[in-house]
Amino acid sequence: MTDWTRPEIVMYARERFCPDVNRARGRLGELNLPWTEYDTERDADAKDRMIELSGRQSVPTLLIGDRVLVEPSVAEIDDALTAAGFDVAALASVAGE
Repeated sequence: MTDWTRPEIVMYARERFCPDVNRARGRLGELNLPWTEYDTERDADAKDRMIELSGRQSVPTLLIGDRVLVEPSVAEIDDALTAAGFDVAALASVAGE
């Protein structure tokens, strides 16, 4: 039996309205996945980490497994989740998709 631990999902975002942030939050929420979120407008250290990871100041920036995604589409999020070992199809079926 394999002892598999889900990779952590980290999102660098902001509280002000942003359609890209809403899309990423929505997708992770639809799949009922937990994530850690940092507000880059209120947390300068988080903003610095985001820039170090991505080389950009764009939100959302997601860290899923070993992938860094900047302003990702739903398909890109799903692909990164799958690469990190998540069964997106099973999660989506539980979510009613």
